[in-house]
Amino acid sequence: MRLYAWIGQADGGAVECQREGLLVASRSSAQFLNTVSRERSDREPGALLARAKEFFSGRDRGFVLYCWPGDPALERAAAAAGLEVVNEGYPEMVCHEPQPVPAADVRRVGSIEDAETYWAICETAYGSLGFPPGLFREAFDPGLLLAPESWACLGYQDGEPLACASLYTVDEVGFVGWVGSLPQARGRGLAAACTIAATNEAFAQGLALVSLQASAMGAPLYPRLGYERLFDYRLFGWTPA
Repeated sequence: MRLYAWIGQADGGAVECQREGLLVASRSSAQFLNTVSRERSDREPGALLARAKEFFSGRDRGFVLYCWPGDPALERAAAAAGLEVVNEGYPEMVCHEPQPVPAADVRRVGSIEDAETYWAICETAYGSLGFPPGLFREAFDPGLLLAPESWACLGYQDGEPLACASLYTVDEVGFVGWVGSLPQARGRGLAAACTIAATNEAFAQGLALVSLQASAMGAPLYPRLGYERLFDYRLFGWTPA
């Protein structure tokens, strides 16, 4: 879940990494962009959730807690702490090898202008999933896509950018995210081509594994792109009173 540290690196965000877990505050108050998670642990999770409430309430926002099936103690603690389930099944998917490259015009994001175009595509694409208007402009600094640990691309048709995907690297794992396409481009394979480009870039960098968390819209697509479902997170939400 260290992927989410990337969100907290923008000006106005915050990241707190401790033995109990990882707290990431976006510069946006949108609950799902403010996250709590932990890796495999035998430690009791009560202290993590108490610190999470303090950390996020001090920023006047709630958070989403990621629980994976191997940590039932965290789920029990979440229920005891008054958190409510907001998503019963959020798929964690992985890819183990490069994928065949489709015929498509995919270009790496290489400038702030490209990065702004990237987030503008996401703004429209994710609106169909219920994301509030203006979220991507509020939450993401375009320069993050040009950081050394990031790699992002745009998919073009007839010279017009219509789709996007990005890669973020942590240790030996690549994380693909924010895959999207404009409504008029759906069904043309551009988002899939961008996803494969980002996936293959991870392996070209010598990474051992590529991971992503799938939206309801994307989950049926990714198995055709070489990804397999590893498990489902159960997401709990908390909002300050």
